[in-house]
Amino acid sequence: MTTCAIIYTRFSPRPNATECTSCEKQEERCKAYCASKKYTWTHAFLDRKVSGSILNRPGLQAALAALKPGMVLVVDSSDRLARDMLVNLTIRHEVEKAGATIEYADGSPTESTPEGVLFQNILAAFAAYERDRIRLRTKNGLAKKRKNGERTTGKIPIGWRLDPENEKRLIVDRRERKAIISACEMHANGYSSGNIAHSLDILYDMGCRGKPWSPRTIRKLIKRHAFWAGPYGDRSLEPKYS
Repeated sequence: MTTCAIIYTRFSPRPNATECTSCEKQEERCKAYCASKKYTWTHAFLDRKVSGSILNRPGLQAALAALKPGMVLVVDSSDRLARDMLVNLTIRHEVEKAGATIEYADGSPTESTPEGVLFQNILAAFAAYERDRIRLRTKNGLAKKRKNGERTTGKIPIGWRLDPENEKRLIVDRRERKAIISACEMHANGYSSGNIAHSLDILYDMGCRGKPWSPRTIRKLIKRHAFWAGPYGDRSLEPKYS
């Protein structure tokens, strides 16, 4: 009797990570694995740009729902299945409940033996460890950029502009900052967001980057309490109100 297989792939791109491979390449290896085992794969599910620490992934949930007793869930490697110990154990438990098994195209031992279970637990722990290392490297990298006054997002925050001498660096846009200070002061005096937006267009004869100030933009700026103490903070322009 032919064994049916479900293929699952996941791709989560990371900067300078040469081990990241596309879902298409993972699927090719999984199909080759199925052919070597004489499995008949029936469906291939994928998740693009989704963290392995999340259980509720559309592709993963569809793959689990498609499993039937006696079927095999084929994954390229253990870290493509999950990068969180609890999530990994939960997925393996769900597969077991469905009467199916998990096999890995990279040749990792399966859970058919106690040694295989131990090995998969070790791989899951290392995947979680690597995820935490990635987070720390990313956090440190962003902190270094902020310290150097460099951009950390694609969109330039209101109140800042690109340094003409260094496009990676942001400098204060004093016209926008003055408008923001006025908005905060008017808010402190009880003005509504709509009235503030209208007043800014009149007072400064300017919109917000080519468009009229909107109440929504005003509300977002006022709520951004960390704005003045942010990575590019210029406390000399900080409004004097609580």
